[in-house]
Amino acid sequence: MASLHDIPIEREPWLTKREVAAELRCSTRTIERLSLPAMRVGGQNRYRLSEVEAFLTKRSRPAEVISFPLKPNQETIA
Repeated sequence: MASLHDIPIEREPWLTKREVAAELRCSTRTIERLSLPAMRVGGQNRYRLSEVEAFLTKRSRPAEVISFPLKPNQETIA
């Protein structure tokens, strides 16, 4: 069985807010707050996973590495 990631965009299904939340492993409220690209159908938003992933990739930033100085006499943990 093909996953949603393997389907060409022309044949890609429109997903509900709940289905997108399940794919991204977050709440439906988070989907609402993100203002993801969607198509309004029958009074409800429908999403294409490829468009959502492209939106999130474009919006994301690389994680910052934060280092703290060691206290005197403190060894590094490897």
